[in-house]
Amino acid sequence: MKELDSILIIQIIVILVLLSSFIYILKFNLSLKLSRRIGKYSVEALKEDQISLFDGVSILYNKIITSLSKFLIKIKPIEKYSRRYDKYIDYLDEKKAIDFVSNKIFIIILFLFIDFFANVIELELPNPFEIIIVIIVGFVAPDLYNLYQKHMRRKRIEKDILNAIIMLNNAFKSGQSTMQAIEIVMNEMEGPIKEEFRKMHTEISYGLSFETVFKRFYERVNVEEISYITSSLTILNKTGGNIVKVFSSIERSLFGKRKLEAELKALTASSRTMSRILLALPFVFIGIILLLNPTYFNPLFENMIGLIILFCMMLFYVLYAFFVRKVMKVRL
Repeated sequence: MKELDSILIIQIIVILVLLSSFIYILKFNLSLKLSRRIGKYSVEALKEDQISLFDGVSILYNKIITSLSKFLIKIKPIEKYSRRYDKYIDYLDEKKAIDFVSNKIFIIILFLFIDFFANVIELELPNPFEIIIVIIVGFVAPDLYNLYQKHMRRKRIEKDILNAIIMLNNAFKSGQSTMQAIEIVMNEMEGPIKEEFRKMHTEISYGLSFETVFKRFYERVNVEEISYITSSLTILNKTGGNIVKVFSSIERSLFGKRKLEAELKALTASSRTMSRILLALPFVFIGIILLLNPTYFNPLFENMIGLIILFCMMLFYVLYAFFVRKVMKVRL
């Protein structure tokens, strides 16, 4: 009974907070409408100091992360753990490695608040198992997002590297120096490739060789096409030769590879579509069954045998997805 009373008190507090937030948003909306009506008869200032709601939330979030990072950087184990996130920091980004850890902690707290709020609405308190699951999800979700961002960045570099090589080759043909050729690519290209060539420009200005700079570029992004350039420059540095011919050869080979990749995608389009449909079918069937009978899968979560069956099903699905991906993947 006491537990129920405490839950009711918490629920009333949450409802009051939501109600006050709604009233504040309503008053803010009314003040905006009033300012628009009065604005017709007033002279606007030359400098606009107002910011949007999204920008305000973003600024507040950055302040929270910065304050949390200043506290966490003093804890040696956390500071040591944050070093693994150095690889996600961009060249022109002001974000530090410790900010990634602060972001994870903030997301965990946010997920715990959402879970607590959802349970309070149902007049319940979250159980320890549920809290552990929420903490694990909040801890892993930012890492998965960072890996996805890194993968998309690598894909973008793979897509743009051929254009960068063409620009370098044309610059060398016109008699430009190495620094000038890199500057041309840095100024003409957009996206991650622009940032990488800016790094290369800085490294060459500090005295690193063209071969070493491309080797470091390959180690950062791990794109196969860049390994061709690194190997060619290594041989060119040891045996001598014409850099224009080397880059022309690389340009032709990469252009032929892209052509083969396009033909391969066209030939395997139907097979890839069928494999994606087969991977999505289990989730479609689960959704349909849940719509027809929401309690159909409850026995799987009520005893140990059901949990074992559920684990085996998930394991078989992951293995199936892995083997399908391996079979469909063709290296050129």
